[in-house]
Amino acid sequence: MAQRSAAVVGGGVMGAGIAQVLARAGYDVRVRELNDELAAEARDRVVSGNYGLEDAVEGGYLSEAEKDAVLERLSFTTDLDAATDGTEFVLEAVTETLAIKGQVFRDLDDATDDQPLYSNTSGFSVTSIANAVSDPSRVAVMHFFNPIPIMSMVEIVQAPETDAAVVERAEELVDELGKTSVTIDDDPGSYGFIANRCHAAMREEAQQIVDEGIATEEQVDTALEEGYNLPVGPFSLRGIGEEW
Repeated sequence: MAQRSAAVVGGGVMGAGIAQVLARAGYDVRVRELNDELAAEARDRVVSGNYGLEDAVEGGYLSEAEKDAVLERLSFTTDLDAATDGTEFVLEAVTETLAIKGQVFRDLDDATDDQPLYSNTSGFSVTSIANAVSDPSRVAVMHFFNPIPIMSMVEIVQAPETDAAVVERAEELVDELGKTSVTIDDDPGSYGFIANRCHAAMREEAQQIVDEGIATEEQVDTALEEGYNLPVGPFSLRGIGEEW
């Protein structure tokens, strides 16, 4: 298998962000989308979307020459076989629907050989996804946080069947990207890993406080931002794009 090459399946916000950081780290990255229009949108997202390459240049994090070099390492296709052929690993970043992810992994099972398959799911168990492939040992989760070019955390999740080498490669990749990882065990009985489960508990309690008339949304946000040094409170976070 060719080294320093990777495939990203899904070119939405998360997939485009993953492709961008991989390409900036020196990987030749092939992004697979369902049709030419979506593939073009994925490229535009990498270049001119929020926290894209143009923002990096404007912020002084990349030169124009470096941006051009990154783009040379990126390609966009609708052909899953072409996208994954010879790559070191594959990262899935399609919509957060288990049935869709299952179909993608069934397709990957047919299209790939033995390279690691990682899902960027924010909460589905590794086991539920790995059931779609004939060799579950090569499946693990790498949950990146949005916006991917900015956020450092990556949750790596392993099932009992996951090969140790697949987990080690994920940990190495996170280090290559200059990010921080935590590696945890799968919990098929729940949705979410560390961060999302803790955040869900916090926002549920925050809503309860407001519903009981104890404080306003603004007061809850202020208390958590100033009292616990959170960059943004739960209600403000909902206001900038998170759905409850």
